[in-house]
Amino acid sequence: MKLYGRICHDLNNITTEKLKASKPGVSNVQGKYICHQCGNTDQTLFFQYYCHHCNKETTYCRYCVNFGKAQSCKDIYIIESKRHQTDGKYRLDFELSEQQRIASENIQRAVLKYEHLLLHAVTGAGKTEMIFAGISAARQKGDNIAVVSPRVDVVKEVYLRLTNAFKDEQIDLMYEGQFAQYNSTFVVATVHQLMRYDGHFNVVIVDEVDAFPLEMDQQLMHTIQKASATSASHIYLTATPNKRLLSQFNHSQIIKLPARYHGHPLPIPEFQFNTIKETKLNPKLLKFLKQQIENERKTFVFFHDIRFMEKVFNIYRHYFSKIEYVSSIDSKRHEKVMRLRNNEIDIMFTTTILERGITLEKLDVVIVNTEKFNSSAIIQIAGRVDRKIAYPNGKVLCYHEGLTKHMMHAKNEIVKMNRLAFQKGWIT
Repeated sequence: MKLYGRICHDLNNITTEKLKASKPGVSNVQGKYICHQCGNTDQTLFFQYYCHHCNKETTYCRYCVNFGKAQSCKDIYIIESKRHQTDGKYRLDFELSEQQRIASENIQRAVLKYEHLLLHAVTGAGKTEMIFAGISAARQKGDNIAVVSPRVDVVKEVYLRLTNAFKDEQIDLMYEGQFAQYNSTFVVATVHQLMRYDGHFNVVIVDEVDAFPLEMDQQLMHTIQKASATSASHIYLTATPNKRLLSQFNHSQIIKLPARYHGHPLPIPEFQFNTIKETKLNPKLLKFLKQQIENERKTFVFFHDIRFMEKVFNIYRHYFSKIEYVSSIDSKRHEKVMRLRNNEIDIMFTTTILERGITLEKLDVVIVNTEKFNSSAIIQIAGRVDRKIAYPNGKVLCYHEGLTKHMMHAKNEIVKMNRLAFQKGWIT
């Protein structure tokens, strides 16, 4: 493996690669610290201590310390980038819909011209398949590509689809604990992993750009810029763009895709007044879950709070054999998701950790205390349902203790997208 385009802390780690530049890990510019590894300028994230190696006080950046300590008394090394052409061959097992083809052509055009594009596509529109032609065109030019997302689960899902389609490409998968095996010509990674690069990627495709932590952390958006070459195309994919993201693009740079690839409408949330307590069985929820088992359908039950979810789970676990719960702090999270995919779990109590990046057949969802969720989360959760062409008419059941603006906005957005898709003739 070569470290092309990478930030390196020890030149002994390179072989035939060429050094592009070296600079202190942290510099003081006009009284303000800046980290040259991640670009951080938040002064609260710098820390001073006495370094016994250089016998003086040094400053290091806490924001990117997991990627190697960047500090003022030691240089970091930027390795020269390198391009490598391939034939860009890929396999697609189905023909793109008219909507997907329009998006694919726009993405390919933006990639070839090194322009930016925002794809506002409903959940289940088939966004991943829309980027294939653009990736192929870029690889034929020798452009380096990064397909990134804030969520590990999404990254893994996208990686599986890309490796299945681009079988002749050497694709690196990178997230915490998982490192590159090849030469970083084609990378699928969490956004944080781009901190390892400087000026390397000609195409950066950001899936789920609105997901936490990317929507909350502008430093990560800067990381995308820093990892990009001087001439680079950025393609942003999301079902729920916020106002700040939309404001960064003009009308011609936004492609709106209101239909799912299979031509069925988006499921509409059903609002039901129902209070779920952590100390008492809820007959309505129990009856629904039992019906789900009888109908051989799977169920996600979404909660806003981990501890509350665990207490409620302890009530219902006595009534079902294939029931589990999962959250971001669950050490067995990835194992449970794998069991879910292997049909070993029928009912999953979950936080918003499963609102994205997973597709199952015959799935319905329940949202507990829907009034505590924002509209983006409600739209994403609803988007888990009816993603497979063979199993439409799924349920999005929203239990609540009072309607909110977020709830109404989410429902109205889904209805609006269905109406637009119907007007264009993309759903029936």
